Amino acid sequence: MERVLWTCIAVILLGDMTTSREPEKRDNLSIQIISFNFEKTHVKWNVSEYLDEKNLTFLYGLDKALPSQQCPHYTFDQGYTAGCLFKAGDSRLTFLLKREDQVLARRNVKLSNYLKPSSPTNVNFTWREDSVTITCSELLIPGLYYEIQLKSIFDQNWQLIMNRTCNFIVGDLDSEKCYFFRVRAKARMAIYGSKTYPSDWTPVTHWRRNRLEDSCIEGDKKSSPKYVYLISGLVIFLMVLLLLLFLWKSSRVKKLFMPAVPDPKHSFPGLFDFHKGNFQEWIQDTENVANPSKVEHMEPECIVEEGLLEEFAKKEARDKEGKAFQEYPQLNEDKLNSCVPCQGGDSTCLGDLKFVMNDNMYVVL
Repeated sequence: MERVLWTCIAVILLGDMTTSREPEKRDNLSIQIISFNFEKTHVKWNVSEYLDEKNLTFLYGLDKALPSQQCPHYTFDQGYTAGCLFKAGDSRLTFLLKREDQVLARRNVKLSNYLKPSSPTNVNFTWREDSVTITCSELLIPGLYYEIQLKSIFDQNWQLIMNRTCNFIVGDLDSEKCYFFRVRAKARMAIYGSKTYPSDWTPVTHWRRNRLEDSCIEGDKKSSPKYVYLISGLVIFLMVLLLLLFLWKSSRVKKLFMPAVPDPKHSFPGLFDFHKGNFQEWIQDTENVANPSKVEHMEPECIVEEGLLEEFAKKEARDKEGKAFQEYPQLNEDKLNSCVPCQGGDSTCLGDLKFVMNDNMYVVL
């Protein structure tokens, strides 16, 4: 009977040891550990679909203590426990996560591997012409180095300077520019490993020479009007360029400044198509092409009858004798029509005489 009893006790103990040493591994459970300056530690876990039915219980122990302390302050997400915040220094941490009686995770870690130092304090700036000396109160934690970043409003990226002490000298600064400054501390990887966190950046300060500014943007606008003039000039130049381009593309403006030149192909057919612009060759080829036009109507000879001549002789005799002027006898229209005017009305016939007429000439009969 005693043998059976001891066997049952052994089975119960071995079962408990197996459960504690080999916790269940869940792929959807992630844990994050942050040690804030070796003062407080925050252990966070995710709230997933698998875990959102029940709240998890966090038990922990420092150094070699067993995880038996209850979490003093839980943090919540969507109404469920999502983390635990407690005091802890540079020590080892052993903790486990449970859901009712089921252990979901068990860890034993060094808190120094998850260090996040505090931000530097008492940051001072000492200016000398085109350089500045930056100092701050160093943290009591060993194995840290400090980073300072600066840039002007005209720089896209921050300029980074690192030093093992919080004492920086930055030179080659433009006295006309306003600069941004910020500082932070970071654990050295050779001492604390690669899982540490840098501190938060100090608030950004704006400096122009030895004067603290509220903002670099407003200060640069007031003190650097030349940049405003430069930008305004570029904008005006681009607008004028676009206007000229629009006018150049306009057909009316083109016709005004560049009238269309007639194409010689239409005035001299064949000059460019067959003779390639050789005018001498083209004129020789085309000067005797047109046939001379034949005169269809020849001008008939003017015939003056003898009766008409006698009438003219009598008239001259009466004028010589001083007789009164009498109307010339009516000419026989049929006889006069025998003298056909020349074609086109450019000439007229009188007896055997032929007169060439134009607009400025007349004949008195």
